Amino acid sequence: MNPVMISLLLFFGLSMFANTMSKRLWLLKAAESDNRITSPWKQILQLFKIGFGQQRLLFEPAAGAMHVIIFLGFLVVITRTITLFGQGFEADFHVPGVIGLYYAFIKDTFAVLVIIALLYALVRRLITRPSRLHFSGEAVVVLLMIMALMVTDLIGDAALFSLHPSSHDFGFAWAATALMPIFQNTHPDTILMWFNWMYWIHVVLIMVFLNFLPFGKHFHVLTALINVFTMRLEAPGVLQRMEFEGKEIFGVGKVEDFIWPRMLDMFSCTECGRCTVHCPTTVTDKPLQPRDLICDQRDHLYSINNQLQKVGQLKVQGKTDEAAKLSAAIEREALTGGVISEDVIWGCTTCGYCQTVCPVGIEHIPNIVDMRRYLTMMEAKMPSELAVTLKGLETNSNPWNVSAQAREDWIGDLEVPTLREKGSAEYLVWVGCAGAFDDRNQEVVKSLCRLLNIAGVDFAVLGTEEACCGDPARRMGHEYLFEMQAQQNIAMLQKYDVKKVISACPHCFHMLLNEYGQFDLQLEVTHHSELLNQLVAEGKLKVKGDDKSSITYHDSCYLARHNGVETAPRELLGTTGASMIEMPRQGREGFCCGAGGARMFMEEDLGTRINHERTNEAAETGAKEVCTACPFCLTMMSDGIKETDREENMTALDIAEVIERNLIN
Repeated sequence: MNPVMISLLLFFGLSMFANTMSKRLWLLKAAESDNRITSPWKQILQLFKIGFGQQRLLFEPAAGAMHVIIFLGFLVVITRTITLFGQGFEADFHVPGVIGLYYAFIKDTFAVLVIIALLYALVRRLITRPSRLHFSGEAVVVLLMIMALMVTDLIGDAALFSLHPSSHDFGFAWAATALMPIFQNTHPDTILMWFNWMYWIHVVLIMVFLNFLPFGKHFHVLTALINVFTMRLEAPGVLQRMEFEGKEIFGVGKVEDFIWPRMLDMFSCTECGRCTVHCPTTVTDKPLQPRDLICDQRDHLYSINNQLQKVGQLKVQGKTDEAAKLSAAIEREALTGGVISEDVIWGCTTCGYCQTVCPVGIEHIPNIVDMRRYLTMMEAKMPSELAVTLKGLETNSNPWNVSAQAREDWIGDLEVPTLREKGSAEYLVWVGCAGAFDDRNQEVVKSLCRLLNIAGVDFAVLGTEEACCGDPARRMGHEYLFEMQAQQNIAMLQKYDVKKVISACPHCFHMLLNEYGQFDLQLEVTHHSELLNQLVAEGKLKVKGDDKSSITYHDSCYLARHNGVETAPRELLGTTGASMIEMPRQGREGFCCGAGGARMFMEEDLGTRINHERTNEAAETGAKEVCTACPFCLTMMSDGIKETDREENMTALDIAEVIERNLIN
């Protein structure tokens, strides 16, 4: 080999790559700062599970296995590539000893597996073409590049072994050894020519591939592992607390208003379309498609690439005022409400499907809510229905705008003590706004309280001292109002020294469990399905076990997907003896009812109604009852049954109601 040529190839190839990557780095520096190294050991574990372990890709077994093989094979062959560059300076450079022999075996094994996986990938891209995949010439080129790397490696080794049968890898590199017959009866000079061609094609192609990656969707090859490592460790639906002090802009109006992990998300999108498979807005033909959201932002970012690089450089130099002026002076289409339309921004139900299946850890929900924050707090733009909701939250601390003094009217003659009367209790039952003000969901809370009394649970409610948990305000982007509501509730919880909370609303459950901790409040929060399941298991609630009903259970997104509560509701329903029929989309892949992300209080006038889609799926099971464990889901499924004219054949019930009717008196 020629050391001079190899040196020049490395110098120019790596210099070009470093120049490109520095420009990408300046873009990250133009964004807002954010500390993402919060718990290194947990993040490393997350990296190995989702990044190297490719956990989320394996949700789709065949395609996932294909990608895992290509990914692992590529990692294995990197060592081979380093060896080949070393041979450019020293012909006998290799991995020494027994390690080298075993590596040769592993390398050849993966090279063959990768070639098979690549053929499968090409068939999927060019022939079977699953609906979630867009045709991409770039993807085909990259697949062929990787194929060429594997083929040149194997043929190059076969040529080398034919010239030097005593080579240390001979036999262990079994695939290359098997290819040696292609050089049988070939003149050594010709074999040497083949070896040289394979060598130079391989090393040059590696440099071309490296410099090609940052200019397309395959940039994720370089950024995905970093993106996974810097993912937040909290439950996927958790929103970060917003800083108000010293801020002039709230939320995201320009792409550089995002924190840098949002830009890294844009770099890392693989455009695989997994996020769209069960996305409620994509499935029901609405403008929001999670993949397009990230790709449109990325394309917009690249369209002002040069100017933003300068903004990043000024920020690094500490010239923040100059950076702000330059940012404001950039001529571009508005991001929020422009590149990303308001229909897209307000369409999200924050169900989290996209975020929990993304193989590279893209965080879609914070992205969308940050833009909502800008529209709500900076421009006072929101759907007209949300303006009414917001008024109710501000005036009476509930989205229905019912008098706050009516918050405990639902109690009536029930034996339900308040904390102001009782002073303390083992459990606080967090009633929530739906439980307090919505007629249908009042019945659920009454049923829950009757069950708790029968089981002898020591509980109380806050009554008129309870305020909205803040979920609608935070999800619609009004962070300031949310913080006011949260702090008001926290003061009340601390006043009564509340430690344990029961909630029949997954949205309240999620907020109290995951987001109130941002205000240094730690609570033991239990969803009512979990506590009822425990009470039945302990014999404190005795269930007949002979229910003849047929039931299909609908998973709430904020219960199952965001917080992993899937088993307890099913175990609880199983104790009744009812015939349980699962919908195809269940548990982590459960389909949204359409009410999350403050959409409970918005009109749905584009595409198919999400609750109709879910109601149709429930009806196809043949079950006569749809059981929910969420007030929003109960409302949406009840409405779906009515609006699709299925009232004679189906009904929607909460899990507490199902258990109460099956109690042994």
